[in-house]
Amino acid sequence: MEQIQTWQVKSEDELSNVEMESGMGTKIRHMFINPEEHRLRAGWRLTVFLLAIPVVARIVSLGIKPLFTGTVEDEVMSWLSRGVVVVIAATLVVGISRRFLDKKTIISLGLRFDWLAVRDLGVGFVLSGLMVGVIVVALRAFGLLEIQGVGWEGSELTPWVGMFLWFLGIGAAVGWSEELGFRGYILQNLGEGIGLKWAVGVSCILYGIMHMMSPNASLLSGSLIAAIGFVRIFGWLRTGQLWLSMGMHAGWNFFQGPVFGFSVSGYSTMSLVRHSLSGPAWLTGGRFGPEAGIVVLPVVLLGVAVMFYYTGSRGNTPWGQLKKTDTLP
Repeated sequence: MEQIQTWQVKSEDELSNVEMESGMGTKIRHMFINPEEHRLRAGWRLTVFLLAIPVVARIVSLGIKPLFTGTVEDEVMSWLSRGVVVVIAATLVVGISRRFLDKKTIISLGLRFDWLAVRDLGVGFVLSGLMVGVIVVALRAFGLLEIQGVGWEGSELTPWVGMFLWFLGIGAAVGWSEELGFRGYILQNLGEGIGLKWAVGVSCILYGIMHMMSPNASLLSGSLIAAIGFVRIFGWLRTGQLWLSMGMHAGWNFFQGPVFGFSVSGYSTMSLVRHSLSGPAWLTGGRFGPEAGIVVLPVVLLGVAVMFYYTGSRGNTPWGQLKKTDTLP
């Protein structure tokens, strides 16, 4: 009888231990996996994504850069090769992460392509051109910018070919990859993890910090680029698609550098217009470009106002959901 009771006690203890181990295992698993969504939690998805980006970019670079060896020795070709690398790397990592980590399609990030997308791209591109133009006019009016010449120089390429390749390398490629990565994957996964309002702020800060690693960067340039990051987020919030932001980003880089001759986030380019700046860098942006000067702030506000008006008829967007529930649609 005592043996039977002892066996029962041991069995109960063993069962209790199994239950405890099972419960602990479940808790550990749930630290990584969302039991309701059956996928990695947003924080872990972002961690994998951020670790994968530099690795894949390096691998792609090793395959792409040799293809440009022996082409015209020109600065634009260097930027074009970088552009090809970042487009391939960003598209691959975002696409694979979206499919296998998020369990969604890359299209769901805001890449539905139709005639409205084409219009958004065009409006964003032209709007950025006007915004940079306003900066040029303002600096010129206050005697802070002097035009030294107009014309395509210092390149073996013809002006139209050179400008087009600059557009592809520093405009379209950067616009696609950064918007897909930041306003697409990072922002939207942050929104699912911590709520969209917090995600907007965190995404802007990360964007500013990333650009502080550029040449001639400062705390002011990082802060102002964080504000510019909000303009790009605003495009997605108001439309639910990335095209308006992509068009703006491509146009912003293209008109800043290859057209009007400013540095683009610290990087100089060949340009159609050559000028010199005077006055404090905190006002004009100096060698970093207008993004590092407070001259950009009223232009940012102007851009937001135009975008708000342009997207006034859009419905069922993250902007409307944000005001109601602070969750992604």
